[in-house]
Amino acid sequence: MEEHSHIYRARLDFLYRSISIYATTLVVYLVGHTIIEEQPFPILWQDPLLLLLSAITLLSVFGLVYNILMRRKIEISGDTINFSSSARQRTVKHSDVYYVIIGPDDRRKVSRVHTVRIWLKEGGRPVRIRLANFERRRKLLSDLRQWAGPLAKASATRRFRKPRMGGANGAASN
Repeated sequence: MEEHSHIYRARLDFLYRSISIYATTLVVYLVGHTIIEEQPFPILWQDPLLLLLSAITLLSVFGLVYNILMRRKIEISGDTINFSSSARQRTVKHSDVYYVIIGPDDRRKVSRVHTVRIWLKEGGRPVRIRLANFERRRKLLSDLRQWAGPLAKASATRRFRKPRMGGANGAASN
């Protein structure tokens, strides 16, 4: 891999979209409610739908602010991958990796690549990268494939499938 680093930042566009959709729905509901009822805007705690829309919009705004403050990013350079945010930084060296699984998530039976899991030699839980959460996910996937090299496995389902035992009662036949 070339010596310069590639930086991939977390995507926030889905939060912007959800806030705009929820806020628009809230405004349309308020205007519609005012026109139909022919009275001023309802009080927040008197209308459960208004309360629900307001809570969802507010939670989305908090989620956006939280993700902006976290500033998550992945930097691939040489033989290391740096995972950083404002709260934590972690570096994974190529020599510390046992293998890398590039494939769909175990829970989904879809052929497209959703996650990249990096299993470390020291054990524990793997480092999981959800490609959809980062900008330029196809370029990130190609950089991770190039970085992993021969340590990359195609799919988790083929890797962890138990071998079939022969015979009617499950005993191995020779």
